[in-house]
Amino acid sequence: MKILIADDDLLSRKILSVVTAKWQYEPVLAEDGEQARLILEQEEPPLLLLIDWEMPHMNGIELCHYIRAIKTDNPPFIILLTARSEVDDIVNGLDAGANDYIVKPFSNAELKARIDSGRRMLELQAALHQTQKLLNYEREVIENVLLNIKNSQVCNMDFLRIIEIPVEKTSGDILLSAFKNKDIQHILLGDFTGHGLTAAIGGPVVFSIFYSMTYKNMEMAEIVAEINHQMVLQLPIGLFLGGIFIEMNHATGDVTLWNCGMSDILIYRHAKLLKRIPSHFMALGIIDEAIEPIVGNILEADDYLYAYSDGMTELLNSEEEEYGQAQLEQDISEILLLDKPMDSLIEKLNHFKGDTEQSDDLTFLELKR
Repeated sequence: MKILIADDDLLSRKILSVVTAKWQYEPVLAEDGEQARLILEQEEPPLLLLIDWEMPHMNGIELCHYIRAIKTDNPPFIILLTARSEVDDIVNGLDAGANDYIVKPFSNAELKARIDSGRRMLELQAALHQTQKLLNYEREVIENVLLNIKNSQVCNMDFLRIIEIPVEKTSGDILLSAFKNKDIQHILLGDFTGHGLTAAIGGPVVFSIFYSMTYKNMEMAEIVAEINHQMVLQLPIGLFLGGIFIEMNHATGDVTLWNCGMSDILIYRHAKLLKRIPSHFMALGIIDEAIEPIVGNILEADDYLYAYSDGMTELLNSEEEEYGQAQLEQDISEILLLDKPMDSLIEKLNHFKGDTEQSDDLTFLELKR
């Protein structure tokens, strides 16, 4: 393993070079901090560093700060050499980014022990880095498979406007839509527990059941029951699906609903909130039992139905305040009253959260008769 020795004292460099070579290291020498910096900018630089505190052009503390400012998955291990032994000096050295600190004069036994400790840390770090690379590759493969499965099913967007903002490449939210016949549309807005790859794993099970049964002209009640049954049967404990299922008859305006562990469904008429339809059953995948629909709702011409995942209302701003259902209801009314495009709601969400990082997948659906 290469070891960088940065010390402006010629005798010290020679001694350190001889002893580290004897310990089966490959010494790379620098006579000041600036020369050390140039060496570290080369391809495959040493990752084990012995750096003297007092050096011209760039001292050891400055060099530590420079090294730690570089973002890398495989950072070097820095041992700071110095005659300073005060507690404040040690704290300053470690705060600057040194991993270890050795006070001159030191014994060869102590130096070897500290260098060997640094080597072991770098070997563990390298192994971890390789494992992470493999996991990232495998994750990407799985993500692409899940996305291909999702994209293989065409979501029919007739009568719908949507917003989808995932946190990661794969989303724990799902949005499916297909026509059972020319008049009856089946829609599912779902939210798996969590987000990202773990949550998205349940997607293919739900996609397959929803589309295959819809295209076989089966009732939404049967689809809901089968999704719940297969989730209980196939998916691991703890992976649940909150879901809003909609069977919309565009000829009559009749809309049959299932709200299973999701936020209130909202129905608007003349730009005013007409009705909230709360959850009436727990999330799917917990208990394998019948789920009765919510019936008796009719959408008149120009009525709107809204469904959304909790990533919408639980969006936080810099003050850790939630966007909330009340604000959402107000913004929907404004959009309908002024006949604004759906992008205006995205603008409102972005303005609300500012620079705050989104923590959950966000999906919003508008259904118009």
